Amino acid sequence: MENILGPVEKLSVWGYLVRTLIIGLLIYFMSKLLPRRAGGQYSAYDFTFFWLMGGLVVSPLATSKVAVSNMLAAVVTVYMWHYIHSYLVVKSRRLARLLVGRPAILIENGRISKEKMRENLFNLELLMSQLRYMRAANPNQVAYATLETNGQLSVVKKSSAQPVTPSDLKIPVTKTMMPVVLVNDGRIETENLQGIGWDLDKLRDELGKKGVGRLEDVYLAVIDAVGELYYATK
Repeated sequence: MENILGPVEKLSVWGYLVRTLIIGLLIYFMSKLLPRRAGGQYSAYDFTFFWLMGGLVVSPLATSKVAVSNMLAAVVTVYMWHYIHSYLVVKSRRLARLLVGRPAILIENGRISKEKMRENLFNLELLMSQLRYMRAANPNQVAYATLETNGQLSVVKKSSAQPVTPSDLKIPVTKTMMPVVLVNDGRIETENLQGIGWDLDKLRDELGKKGVGRLEDVYLAVIDAVGELYYATK
């Protein structure tokens, strides 16, 4: 194994295969341990961490002279620093402001702050592009436009520019709930049926009203909050 995991002048095909499997497993477990965030919520430091980790992890494949043990030592060290950084940011607001930074208000009550734009190297073309993306093309519609620490622009429209909601019109609405899957890839979800107070006979009856003769022919069946049943046959 020393000729595979240690530094060598030339790796065999078998050696590349073993190293690739090790790196694949390492990437999998790393992804499980990383903080769970949406892609747009990662900070600049997070992206730098990903690039660095990517380069370190594949280095034993890029050159056979890099030992897998050396790569693992570097990966663990960088990962621990990232973990400590993330932990400190969560535990201390002062450190969060120091390590992550603060949001910057670029627009307040329709007025664009030239100073904040200049400080954050955010030009007008990019600002207008982001406003259009947020469906607030006219800056006069904006109460606050904030450049977040992850580089995204969040927009709060003025009350006069916000769409009317059912609560504004005092219209009663159905309670929001997740659609319930009753048939999944041809399999009956018995627990979900019981959760909505249905049984197999009730499911057959409701599908029969929609022209489905046999329950075995159903590929997917989903019921929403208002009781509308959607189905797809095999």
